[in-house]
Amino acid sequence: MSEDRPNIVLVTVDSLRADHCGFHGYEKDTTPNLDAMAEDGLVFENAIAPGPATPESMPVIFTGEWPVERGEESESELRARRERIRTHMQARETLPERLQRLGYQTAAFTPNPFTSRHFGFDQGFDRFEDFMDEQNRGQLYQKVFNGFLDGSGASSLVRVFMNFWQREEVFKPWESYYDDAVSWANAADEPYFLWVFLMDAHNPYMSSAEYRSQSRLSEFHANFEFWRQSHETPFSEEMHEKLVTAYDDSIRYSDAFLGRLREDLDDESVITVTGDHGEAFGEHGTYGHEPYLHDENVHVPLVIEGAHEETVSETVSLRSLPEILTSIANGSTEGLAGSDYDFSYTRDGEAVSVSIGGENLIFSSSSVNGSTPPSDSEGIVEQLPARLRAHLGEQRAIADAAAEFFEGEEL
Repeated sequence: MSEDRPNIVLVTVDSLRADHCGFHGYEKDTTPNLDAMAEDGLVFENAIAPGPATPESMPVIFTGEWPVERGEESESELRARRERIRTHMQARETLPERLQRLGYQTAAFTPNPFTSRHFGFDQGFDRFEDFMDEQNRGQLYQKVFNGFLDGSGASSLVRVFMNFWQREEVFKPWESYYDDAVSWANAADEPYFLWVFLMDAHNPYMSSAEYRSQSRLSEFHANFEFWRQSHETPFSEEMHEKLVTAYDDSIRYSDAFLGRLREDLDDESVITVTGDHGEAFGEHGTYGHEPYLHDENVHVPLVIEGAHEETVSETVSLRSLPEILTSIANGSTEGLAGSDYDFSYTRDGEAVSVSIGGENLIFSSSSVNGSTPPSDSEGIVEQLPARLRAHLGEQRAIADAAAEFFEGEEL
């Protein structure tokens, strides 16, 4: 640990919902290490993700700002999404850039393609490993990935089988890059910022034998049916239980990463653990994590060990994470308090959820689809989505005017 600033480690666990963690009251022993961190750490009970999937959530988490939808023209929806996120990241100071400015050495290890260099997440890192470069994956994969971005169904299918065979992206276990991440941290100049993204709790839910509580055949069958059928298919009770068990096992396997990390780091780093979004298991008729904003989709754990011991019950959006971690780097408690409400937002902008008082209220373009707002604040709550859309509209107008003024120059 530096004399003036603490080393900071951020662990993002893909698809980790809050109510499947022990310290949030879950009856299964899925998160013993995270529970221990929560016991003596800073816990945000009502942390919400900015969106229901990685492309909606992570750009906001890393910048503290919502991306501006400017109607980018592209050959495919995925390419348009990529350009939107890349432009957003380039136009703003990211979390690692904030910490670099404070003297931090930075590194990232992330097998998620939506947090790769292709989407601008390498910005601000001295070392960035997304395992997607030609040296790691070869020329064939680069062609397949470009076809995936173009919307090719054949390329998408080939990509899945290549990733399965090579154990990359969603199939990449944390153990395959753990040593590299810890070795970098223990050799880095202090203070350092290390970001590690774990894909293990993302479907397909796969665990090593040590953490699997059902047969490998049952785990494979559940994941195969999840992949074969629509996310909105009502699974049988037996298949539902197999899926939930596989998910819980994958959380337990992810939690083992935290146990090893706490033992193997040579210093007393501040370790932050959160999910980028949640995961649904039929609570509202859907499975998976998009494009819905129910509590199971956006309520995530947020625990910080090594800062100070406190439980924050107010709503805290992961949009505040750059401010929170910058405050910790500065030895300050500013930015650690929650707020009365905050938002989650779908990619198409058709739905906004307002988390207020521990309750998640979902608004479509014109009406409330979720719970009924409290009667004493109904008028105010119903105005909140309109305020968010107005704010995003103002940002869009400013971005369009700036782009027109600079005649398409990179901003």
